[in-house]
Amino acid sequence: MDGGNHYERAFQCWLKDNGVQYLAVDQHKRTAFSRCKIKSFDFLFYTAGGRAVIAEVKGRKFAGKNFSAFGTLPNWVTDDDITGLENWIRIFSSRYEGLFIFAYDLENIDVETDGREIYDCLGRRYVFMAVRLADYLAGATLRSIKWKTLHLSAEYFKKCSFDVNEMVLRTHIRTTNEH
Repeated sequence: MDGGNHYERAFQCWLKDNGVQYLAVDQHKRTAFSRCKIKSFDFLFYTAGGRAVIAEVKGRKFAGKNFSAFGTLPNWVTDDDITGLENWIRIFSSRYEGLFIFAYDLENIDVETDGREIYDCLGRRYVFMAVRLADYLAGATLRSIKWKTLHLSAEYFKKCSFDVNEMVLRTHIRTTNEH
């Protein structure tokens, strides 16, 4: 993923640093399937529980000072993002789970992340949060007709999002117990 944006590169570094095996996909190239083009996902990897995941990284600036209310955390996605993940899941015969990774680039030094890990990478500071596609679809509302975007309410986002670290930590615990 040499051509990816800094959010995708940061998440790729996070995967490497945590020993997660992954496949990065060049999102700029759309794959032709059944005579239509499908938006590519960003990463394919396996969770600690062995669940295969296809993930779309959504980079967002965060200029606030506190994550606890979730009210200022942008979580919008495009209709194309959703359709792309849904189509890939169908192509993979539902053996993969769709996931949005929200990569927040922290602009302020003194951000209260409500206990979430801050990941330093490429001279920036990030917090990664994830939402399963199914959960996103259950709570999404229209944000903009013009831009074809959807988003989650702050309350719903807080309820269904989780720290990406949870997947890796479970991996390390399972690996330790197996030996």
